[in-house]
Amino acid sequence: MLSFLEDLKENEEPLQDSDCCGNGCTNCILDNKPRPSNRVLLAGKRNVILSYTKFRLLGREELGSGPNGQLLLLHFAHAADEEDGERPGDTVLDIPPGHHVMLRVGCLLRPYSPYWSDFVAKEFRILVKLQPEGPMSRHLQAVQPDDLLEFRGPIGQYVHDPQPAKCIYIIAQGVAIAPTLPLVRQVLDNEEDMSRLWHLVCARDLQHVYFREEMLEFAQFWNYRSCLYLPHQQCDSSACQEAGHCAQQCPQLRDNLRYKETAKVSRLDAAELATHLNPAIPGQRVLIVAGDSSFQKIIAQIGTQSLDVDPANIYML
Repeated sequence: MLSFLEDLKENEEPLQDSDCCGNGCTNCILDNKPRPSNRVLLAGKRNVILSYTKFRLLGREELGSGPNGQLLLLHFAHAADEEDGERPGDTVLDIPPGHHVMLRVGCLLRPYSPYWSDFVAKEFRILVKLQPEGPMSRHLQAVQPDDLLEFRGPIGQYVHDPQPAKCIYIIAQGVAIAPTLPLVRQVLDNEEDMSRLWHLVCARDLQHVYFREEMLEFAQFWNYRSCLYLPHQQCDSSACQEAGHCAQQCPQLRDNLRYKETAKVSRLDAAELATHLNPAIPGQRVLIVAGDSSFQKIIAQIGTQSLDVDPANIYML
């Protein structure tokens, strides 16, 4: 084990100021140096993404347009270098839930949070919202299957301990629901984890709620609850058109909801967030927020009071 750790240290890529993307990320790479996780150490293998390495684009899928840009699903696989002397079985890809990876294209750096990854196959998927004037967005708009891109990671702070059981509130804004999926899966896939999950998703309307099928699968578990907040939901009925949004009991909205889907035609404010607190349920309360910096700040502020969460147990993705 010692020689393995020494080998990892020798192959670590040192951090420099230029490794920061400059976007003011909550989990800046300069404060969260990519390190091998316990899972990697137990496996005795090298995590291929600890230093910048090439990944091949296996596929891309266009999901249409979001409120502020086009959405792409991108699927990558590690492009093994046959000249590095390593066998495929010597390496793995470890991106813990709640962590992101840094994409480097020339001098451009942007962080992305995978919503799925495969430890052995060394593959991962990300959901990307293309910004009309974004330099990285212009590059990703042009990439095609078989193209190579460089990534490094994993970067983040959150580590889930299944013991003791916890009350975990995961609040996502728009496309930021994507990186919250692994956080949910790691709890539900562990039969010994008695933690309870509240998955609250804020979107413009039902059309802009992504990964609905995955949320419906999660809803089959006893310890998972979800709620959609859709302040701009509007159907074509005369009453809803006149009001500018659907009423809470709008028949068309009810018909469009699936079994076990709960939705509210309102914003998630402090009073509404407090309705999800059940003091009778034991366990340390944890709040995880995924969204832009403004959304994260607001939810963190109201979460400390509405959910009685210790600020030390609030994590930003």
